[in-house]
Amino acid sequence: MSTDATEQGRLAFRNNFPMSSCQYPVGSSLRAAWMNGWTEARNATPEGSAGHPGMMKDARTAVNLDRIDAPHQS
Repeated sequence: MSTDATEQGRLAFRNNFPMSSCQYPVGSSLRAAWMNGWTEARNATPEGSAGHPGMMKDARTAVNLDRIDAPHQS
């Protein structure tokens, strides 16, 4: 079962990935759909809720998860 780009964006937000983690090409309709899903999920989350999804201590870690040259943290 494939997941559409909008749902991928929603899931990314819910799993604490920053918007900058989108890997679709800039200017593509898939990137726009992914960003829309991420934004919808953020807007549906009440502000000030405990464990607010989408807010990482270090967003750079999420962006670099799939990069071989990324420094590994213990």
